[in-house]
Amino acid sequence: MKPKRRRSAARPVLLAAWILALLKMQENRKLLLSRQERLSYEDPLTGGANEKKFVEEARRLLRPADRKKYALIAFHVRGFGVINEIFGYRNGTRVLQGIHWVFVKNLGKDELSAHVYADRFLLLLACRDRAGLTERLNRICADLKNTIEFYGIHYELSPAFGVCECPVGAAEDVQELISRAVMSLKADHFPDCPPCAFYEDRMRIGRMTLKNMADRLVPALENHEFVVYYQPKYSTAGETLFGAEALVRWRTDPNTLVPPGEFIPVFERSGKIAELDRYVFRQVCRDLRRWLDEGKEAVPVSVNLSRVSLLNPSVAGEYRGEAAKLDVPSGLLELEVTESAFAQDAAVLEKSMRRLSAAGFSLSVDDFGSEYSSLKMLYDVPAQTIKLDRDFLNGLGFGERGEAVVSSVIGLAEQLHMSVVAEGVETREQMEFLKKIRCMAVQGYYFSPPVPERQFAALLPVKGIKNGPFE
Repeated sequence: MKPKRRRSAARPVLLAAWILALLKMQENRKLLLSRQERLSYEDPLTGGANEKKFVEEARRLLRPADRKKYALIAFHVRGFGVINEIFGYRNGTRVLQGIHWVFVKNLGKDELSAHVYADRFLLLLACRDRAGLTERLNRICADLKNTIEFYGIHYELSPAFGVCECPVGAAEDVQELISRAVMSLKADHFPDCPPCAFYEDRMRIGRMTLKNMADRLVPALENHEFVVYYQPKYSTAGETLFGAEALVRWRTDPNTLVPPGEFIPVFERSGKIAELDRYVFRQVCRDLRRWLDEGKEAVPVSVNLSRVSLLNPSVAGEYRGEAAKLDVPSGLLELEVTESAFAQDAAVLEKSMRRLSAAGFSLSVDDFGSEYSSLKMLYDVPAQTIKLDRDFLNGLGFGERGEAVVSSVIGLAEQLHMSVVAEGVETREQMEFLKKIRCMAVQGYYFSPPVPERQFAALLPVKGIKNGPFE
């Protein structure tokens, strides 16, 4: 008879320990999932809701047919970057956390707030009518405008709200409501009190127009819908033709010319601005070649070059190649770069300009005096010409201080062996002043607006024949 096997006393203990470990693992997993879910809905900067949480909760609140009336609001602080620059990012974060708690304090039942990024917040507030909501936003502004103190320095926030009223059945269109609120925020036409703008359908129509314009960019380039106009430049000494600036227009139909201010920003946002730059440059080369073939005394033409084009390391070779195809002397081509382009990547842009200069192109800094002017830029940038911004010139007027500033810029340019072209000259008084301080050249409506190519070509004399302004 076989002896009975004894059951180990340790087996029940091991089994119990295994079960406890399994339960603990499940508990830890639930805690981990709960923490991950919480983090996926939590803004790390304020500790409040993030955009994902806001959208989900907004859909829940906007779904019932008998729900209360709501407005979705986009918020930011005008000039918030100044806080970070002057007081540091740590204090900037403190401000954003303070804004979050002001919003939380002012929320009612079934209302939402969320920090999205930077100084952008979203709110979903009950809204019976515009007057009531405006009054409420006014009270929130009063809370937000309480003076903030950094190291004994007082700083007052300048809040702005973009408001989109939520229609019935908008639960699935929360992202569109956010877009509309942001659109009204970007309109930036806020009265001082309250600082808010309500979304209107005309804003959406405007956005659709821009989208349609963006969709037409490539076909318009292929169909040669863009035409080049030329604005003459005149010397101040003899008031003779000195050169021209090439300016592009969009002929959307036989009777409509769209000015560049309406479509250039669309090209910039779509990333197609470099293609437009090349298109205009090629057309200017063709026109110069035609004038030369007709025996005319061609004058230098300046062509605008965007920051995007300038960041292309091969732009000098490409443009030199375009001019060489038509045997156009590079001395007849000047490339203009706005001074605002140097706000970022200045070192890269300077290298690109040096390559363009080495390729034989003249260079000019456009809109000098508008925003980013500095003596260091004049030292670093290999440009031969400064174009004095029209607002800089006209805004100063011709008082003693205004004359001193403009005279100093021109005197400095002389010492740097640079020439100055004054833009926006419209009166004889301006012209005489610029003559007196030895500004080399001017352009503006005093002499001529931008004109079509044939009209400008008529100003150019035939070689060997003196006529017009060259006499």
